[in-house]
Amino acid sequence: MNYTAKRYLFEQSTVREFFSGAYYDLFLVIRGSGVFRCSEVVLPAQQQNLIILKPGQGGRLEYAGTYGPLEIIRVQLSPQMLAQLSDEDTNFEKSFNVVPFRQVAVRPDSQIYMLLKNLARKLLVLPQESSQFGAAAFEHGILQMFVVLALRACIHAEFHTASVSRHHLMLDEVFLFIQAHLTEELTLDRLEKEFFVSREHIAREFKRQTGQTVHRYIVKARLDRCCALIEQGLPITEVYKTSGFGGYNHFFRAFKKEYGMTPKEYFSTTRQDARG
Repeated sequence: MNYTAKRYLFEQSTVREFFSGAYYDLFLVIRGSGVFRCSEVVLPAQQQNLIILKPGQGGRLEYAGTYGPLEIIRVQLSPQMLAQLSDEDTNFEKSFNVVPFRQVAVRPDSQIYMLLKNLARKLLVLPQESSQFGAAAFEHGILQMFVVLALRACIHAEFHTASVSRHHLMLDEVFLFIQAHLTEELTLDRLEKEFFVSREHIAREFKRQTGQTVHRYIVKARLDRCCALIEQGLPITEVYKTSGFGGYNHFFRAFKKEYGMTPKEYFSTTRQDARG
């Protein structure tokens, strides 16, 4: 099969692995908010985002189950399909590979996003219309337009992110910066200086697009790191020092509030699970 289109609807907390295999993998987020953790980057799976994985790439979708359901339409396109959709003036696979990324999340403008969403929904029902007049030509046109719009959004993001108007903050950059500097002091003042955007605007956009505050996101990300380190056997007295918490008391209170148990209790639980 040269392409597939599938809808995913998550209404409860979910962790799911995805792998592109031999395909170009495109995930259009219709509603909701989650995170796509790939080997190299952390990508925000938020409404209106388009996540693209090149062949041979994978990621783990994490959805907390809060702030409404997460709906995604996934379209997979093989190199053979891209070749069929190409013409003498446009090589779609080559166009995908001009942009230097292996996994990326882009945010199309509203008009392109609405077109992508309508086309993606149409792809879902095309198999039911295979007997209608001109079905093959219609399918070809839908796929071709979908790829063109996806590439436009992708190329626009690549070449214009550096100069994009900061009136519309791209949270992708903030997510990546936070993940890369978790062990350091992270404040709104620092983000303001890093991205040349007012702290008020960052806080407002972050809350609007993720449903949580910047501080809450940072604490949760650090706690996730702590859990991973505890599971690896690092002494608890050392865990908080390598995860950006200012002191043990802050780490202890945040951990117990988040997980309903102390770090030592969590360590004991992981040991028991490991023993089976």
